[in-house]
Amino acid sequence: MAKAQINLNGLGLQLPSSSGSSAPPTPRRPLTPAAPPTGIVVFSGGSAANNLVDVFESVREANQCTLSYVIPISDNGGSSSEIIRVFGGPGIGDVRSRLVRLIPNDGSPETRAIKHFFNHRLPKVYTEARSEWFEILEATHPLWNDISSPKRELIRSYLNSFNLEVVKRMKPSSRFDYSGASIGNLFLTGARLFTGSFEAAIYLLSSICSVPDRIAVLPALNTNFASHIAAGLEDGTIITGQNDISHPSAPTAAVPGASAGVHSPTVSR
Repeated sequence: MAKAQINLNGLGLQLPSSSGSSAPPTPRRPLTPAAPPTGIVVFSGGSAANNLVDVFESVREANQCTLSYVIPISDNGGSSSEIIRVFGGPGIGDVRSRLVRLIPNDGSPETRAIKHFFNHRLPKVYTEARSEWFEILEATHPLWNDISSPKRELIRSYLNSFNLEVVKRMKPSSRFDYSGASIGNLFLTGARLFTGSFEAAIYLLSSICSVPDRIAVLPALNTNFASHIAAGLEDGTIITGQNDISHPSAPTAAVPGASAGVHSPTVSR
């Protein structure tokens, strides 16, 4: 029995026909693979490349592509050091810095208020810092001015979550030191502890900051655990921790012959 060629969407299906004629087979159209998506990836620290963000955005716009910032999580100095001491987890200061820098400059009062809010640091005196912290929690602080009610309550919920975790870990001999704390760092930590995901916390802050969809901030390691870098010196000494590498100090009288973060080489047995 002869066969008639029936082309269905280029599939080239053949069905039996009662006629004695047969049509020549139709060649299939070759599939053209889709062009791979283009994108720009920037590996940098937190504040180091903040001055170049506008340049990277111009390049992204010119190429109509995605832009991803890969940020290290080894920063263990400043406000991050106290968070790591009490809660562990990754160093989040550089990630927070880049997310806030990416807030669009649209000129709206709320955008300016959100940028100022997440960049704000509490006073360096503990009693003043703790007092201001509770003003922020209770939404009576001027920082909340110009931030809409929905965003204010969303942000407050994670700040209160952070405060609850502080209370859980409070001991007579140990308390969280709010002195000089970054509100953005406290928010990111509260979101990470609440969701159990560093990635989810970054997504949440990115959404609140209205970071454009085609721009992403990615941690070098997506983890809920602390990650530290170390430097080995020619004499075999090992300096552990980004803060001690960036700001090395001489041995102190309190610990003769040693310095915080500096270790002599040891042999594992």
